[in-house]
Amino acid sequence: MANGYGGSSGSSGSSSSARLSGSARYSESGSYEDDSFVKIKDGIKAPEGFHYMPNGRLMNDADHIAANGYSEKKITSVEIDYKDIDPDGGRKKITIIGSPGFIFSLEIYEGSRASYYNFKTKTWAASSYKLTNVQGISGVANVDIDFPAQSTLKTFTINIYAETVENIKTIHNAFVEVKNEDGSLNLNASTGSDSGVITKTLYQDVVKHLYLSAISPSKTHQSTGTTNGAVSSNRMIIVQDATDPSIVEVGDLISVSNADGSGIAGTLGVLVTKINPDGNNTHEIEMSAADAVDTGRTVTFFPAFRGMIPNNISSTVGRADLEVASGSSSSFAFSLTLSAIGGRGFYVNRLPVAEDLCFINPITFGADPLAITGEDVSASTYHRWPVTNIANITNSMILDPSRSSTGVNTTTPALIADYSTTKTLQEIDESNRYYTDVNDYTEQDAYVQGVDGFGNVATAVDRNGRVTAKAGNLAFNVQQDDALKLDANVLIIAQGVESVQEATGIGVSLSGVTITKTQVSTTTSAASSASTTIAATEVQDIVVGASVRAVGINSAVANPTVVSKAATSGGANIVVSAAQTLEDGITLFFDGPSKELVIKGTINVSNMAIADTTLYFNVENFLSCR
Repeated sequence: MANGYGGSSGSSGSSSSARLSGSARYSESGSYEDDSFVKIKDGIKAPEGFHYMPNGRLMNDADHIAANGYSEKKITSVEIDYKDIDPDGGRKKITIIGSPGFIFSLEIYEGSRASYYNFKTKTWAASSYKLTNVQGISGVANVDIDFPAQSTLKTFTINIYAETVENIKTIHNAFVEVKNEDGSLNLNASTGSDSGVITKTLYQDVVKHLYLSAISPSKTHQSTGTTNGAVSSNRMIIVQDATDPSIVEVGDLISVSNADGSGIAGTLGVLVTKINPDGNNTHEIEMSAADAVDTGRTVTFFPAFRGMIPNNISSTVGRADLEVASGSSSSFAFSLTLSAIGGRGFYVNRLPVAEDLCFINPITFGADPLAITGEDVSASTYHRWPVTNIANITNSMILDPSRSSTGVNTTTPALIADYSTTKTLQEIDESNRYYTDVNDYTEQDAYVQGVDGFGNVATAVDRNGRVTAKAGNLAFNVQQDDALKLDANVLIIAQGVESVQEATGIGVSLSGVTITKTQVSTTTSAASSASTTIAATEVQDIVVGASVRAVGINSAVANPTVVSKAATSGGANIVVSAAQTLEDGITLFFDGPSKELVIKGTINVSNMAIADTTLYFNVENFLSCR
C-alpha cells in the first residue's frame, strides 16, 4: 500500500479522517524538502493549526497560506489494467503518478455502492470506506486491490480524489475526453479531470465459453437438378448446366427417387465422379455406380461435408467447450470430434493450423445496391452493397460461398476488397525544342473502400467501447447479382488469425495438433468363396471406397476396396473390387476414409471476448470427403 503523508498509513473509515502527521524535513538553507508544514520538531508537537518555521518559531497555518499560497501538486495519470477481473478473483494494481508529494484519497465500491473495499482489512463490506489523504512522496503511489470470486457480472467504480491538506493543494491534469464511436463517454480512455475526482471502472464477469467447432462454407448445403431422359447406366443428363458449381460438383452424393420408390438412395454412397465426361455435353454427369432413374425426376446433390457433425447450422455434438475468463490470456488443451454423415468418410490431407480457424458473422443486405461511378451494371450486378451492420468486418473477409440457403444469391468466390479503377490520359511533353512528345499517364478514376461507414455513426458499443452495431457499405471484388438485395443471415467469414482477431478481438494460435482416425471394423456373417460379395454383421460405418484388410486377404497384392453396400446399416452384403475367399466370423478392417476423426491440440488464447464465442475449423482446407 502507498506510504501515507509523512509516513502514516493514511487509511480511514468514512466517519473519520486520519490527521496527517508532519514529519517533513528542511535543509540547512531553510527551504522545505517536500513543501509540507513541519508539525513536530525535536520531539515536540506544534499546537493545533500551527507549524514550525525553519528558525524554530511557530507560525499559524492559515496565515502562512494567506501570505505564501499553496504548494501546488498535480496528479498527471492513473494506470490500471482494465481487462476483466478473473471470475475466481484476483488482484489489480492502481498506479497514480504525479508531482512528488501529491496527496490523494481513493475509494472503490461495487455496483450502486453495495459494498466498499476496506484498504486496511483488504475485505469488502457494506460500510463506506475511503483511503484518505495519502501522499505519493516520490511522485508514484501504488495501491493493490484484492477481489473475491464472483458468480455474476460485477461493476466496480474507482474514484481518485485530488486533496488539499494544510499547505499542499493537489489538482488533476486538465480533462481530455475520449468518446466511443456511438458518442458515449469512455471514462477509462479519458484522462485528467475538470473537478477534484477521476472515475474509472472495472468489471468482473462470469466465465466465458470458447467453442471450437467445424464448418464447410461451400460444401454443406445441397442443391437440386432434374433428370432429362431416363438413366440406365452410370451416366445421367440433367436439365441444368452441370458445369455450374452452384448446381453440382465432383464428389457430390446423389439421391433420386422414381415414382415407384426405386432409384438411388443418398446413403448408399453413389457419387458424382465426372462432369461432362466426354467433353461434349455440359449437362451430363458420370456416377460411381450404375442405376435406373426415370426422366423428369428431381435429383438432390449433397456436397462433400453435408451433415458433418458438429457444424455451424444444427449440431454442436463433438465440439470443444473451453472455459476462459474474459480478457484473459492462457493455453487450453482441446478435443474436437468430427463425424461424417451416412455413406461418407473423411480423408486427412494435412494437419490443421491456426489459419484454418474462422469466425462467421451473419449480415443483412439493404434494399438496393449502390452503383459505383463508371461501373458496368448492365447485367444488374454490383460491387458495392449497403448492409445493416459493418461492425468488426474488414477487407479480405469472405462472402458466403454456400450453393443454397444463406448463399443462394451470392456469386463466389468473392471477398471484401477496396474497389479501384484507373484511366489513361495523355500529356504533351514540350521539353525538346525541336519536337513535342505525347506521353500516356494513368490516374485513379474511381475508388471505394471495402468497408465504408458512409457517414453513419455507431449505434451500439460494448462495455469496453468496441463497436457492435453500425450500418454501412461493403464492396466485393466480384460483382453480386441484384437478387442479393434484402437477403438476411448471409455469412461473412473471417478466415485466419488476423481476421479472427479483427472480428472478435481474440488472438489465437495452435500447437501440438494431431488427428486420430477411428478404426472401422465388422465381422463376416457367412463364408465366401472366390466372390466379390461379402456378408457383414454391421455395415453402418463402412464407407464406399475404403480398402479392406483381414485374415485371408492376400496382403501381397493391393487390398480390395468397397464398391457398394446393400444397406445403410445393420447386417448386409458389401461388394468389393476383387473376389475373396473368407471364413465366417473373421474381422474385416476398413482403411482410408474414416467416419470419425478426433482433432486434438492446444489453443493459445489472448484477450478472450466478453461474450461466448465460437471459432470454426474450415475443414475444406485440410480434409476431403468420400
